[in-house]
Amino acid sequence: MNPAQISRRQALVGGGAALVGIAALAACSDTTKPATGASPLATAQPNATAPSTAQTTGQAPAATSPATTVAAATTPARPTTVAAAPGGPAAYVNHGPTTVDNVALTFHLGGDPALATQLLDLLKANGVRSTLFAIGDWLTAHPELGHRAVADGHELGNHTKSHQSMLKLSEDRVRAEIVGGGQALMPFIGSIGKWFRPSGTDVPTQLILDEAGLAGYAVSVGYDIDSRDFTEPGASAVVSTVNAALHPGAIVSLHFGHKDTIKALPKILDQVQTLRLVPVTVTGLLG
Repeated sequence: MNPAQISRRQALVGGGAALVGIAALAACSDTTKPATGASPLATAQPNATAPSTAQTTGQAPAATSPATTVAAATTPARPTTVAAAPGGPAAYVNHGPTTVDNVALTFHLGGDPALATQLLDLLKANGVRSTLFAIGDWLTAHPELGHRAVADGHELGNHTKSHQSMLKLSEDRVRAEIVGGGQALMPFIGSIGKWFRPSGTDVPTQLILDEAGLAGYAVSVGYDIDSRDFTEPGASAVVSTVNAALHPGAIVSLHFGHKDTIKALPKILDQVQTLRLVPVTVTGLLG
């Protein structure tokens, strides 16, 4: 990376601290896919290296979990994740290896705090630790829930600052959303986190990948199972959508703030157990 790139990247990370305000939450998926050549499968820059230690530390160590309703035998060894070169565009990854029996049930963290508390309670009761992609402004407004999530052993990821539809934003605003979301994680995990997921689209544009890389993220995490729970289709529909598609290496998109998700989760976990899958964080799945 040349000095100009280093200077820009430092400015991006430092500048996010000044972003304030709470925005209304929009739906997490956009029906319009960007016109890019990216494959829906894991794509990457081939000769890549992992992100630096400073960018990937800060998550609280997971505590020993109680007995759970999910069969969790010895977790298979984690593969090394696909990663982009430092300072280069992030790599888009939407599933893990299918050769190990891990599955990542990921959640978008936002919405009604009372419903968020119920879902955290349910995850804790079942001994499940997940990656929670937090909306920065929501996390700042509800610090007690952010600290609780970390204390419960969950991994926090960046789901932008204010949850805009990123396909409609200018370069400067895309940058502000990514940097601001990362800065919001700092009081909770001591870093900007290891994982980024854009809002308003599951497949990032080249602009989003470029800005995510400059902000310090090697990977933009998508998903290959979309529960559509944010559309409030009914718990049975959420269960059917997820359970029919579960497979080793899957990344599932679920949401806080929706009653259907809370009602559906026990049956999803039952299916995870039936298939002898092990629920893990994104780090547990990708490395």
